[in-house]
Amino acid sequence: MNRLIICDDEAILRNGLKSLIEKSNLPVEIVALASNGNEALETIQKYKPHIVLMDINMPGISGLSVIEQCNNKNINPVFIIISGHDEFEYAQKACRLNVMDYLLKPIDKSQLISLIEDAIEQVKKNQLTQHILVKQPETTVQQILKYIQDNFIDSELSLNKLAEIFNLSESYITRMIKNETNSSFSNILIKLRIEKSIEYLMQCPDMKLIEISEKCGFSSQHYFSRIFKEKIGFPPIDYRKHILEDD
Repeated sequence: MNRLIICDDEAILRNGLKSLIEKSNLPVEIVALASNGNEALETIQKYKPHIVLMDINMPGISGLSVIEQCNNKNINPVFIIISGHDEFEYAQKACRLNVMDYLLKPIDKSQLISLIEDAIEQVKKNQLTQHILVKQPETTVQQILKYIQDNFIDSELSLNKLAEIFNLSESYITRMIKNETNSSFSNILIKLRIEKSIEYLMQCPDMKLIEISEKCGFSSQHYFSRIFKEKIGFPPIDYRKHILEDD
């Protein structure tokens, strides 16, 4: 049975979602309800749910901050964001890196059920992947991906450097990464760096953008700001301002 937690500061919506899900006969068990960000983080750490419905704007820490902290603690449920109309674009762009999908208030019953069904399938895939990685030794491509994960803040990390380290051609590494992840080396690298920069923007409000860009492996503050806006939808300074206003 898949454990599920509902996090929303509106009691009517929390209980309504609980009732809809329980009547749906989906293979999920609602193990907890949370009314604010701090309570959400505590219940997620306690129950280790498979799926979390997370309001983006709650008292205490924001839903995004909860997700970031869970990622940092290697707690990785499938997150579905709950967003109000006025938060829709923000949720759609800023959360795409961290969540499976989003629900727009007022909640549509059929969309809710469909997304939870998708989340259940994602949980199965995640569990299968974990099982395979446990049972089999690391392949070369997994070693390469782990190296990227561990060294993405190195501003000199490149395909050429990977080729030298693993004694392979750049084109061969490119094909392996594409086959394994359906993504490119550069996209993986940017995603990791953007996610890390979001962590700094949220948790270190006084840190300058040039410091964040350096700590995340970007070659310059200008490049960092350009890529951030391209991927998230607005510049990092505006993102930080939005986060601080929500908190």
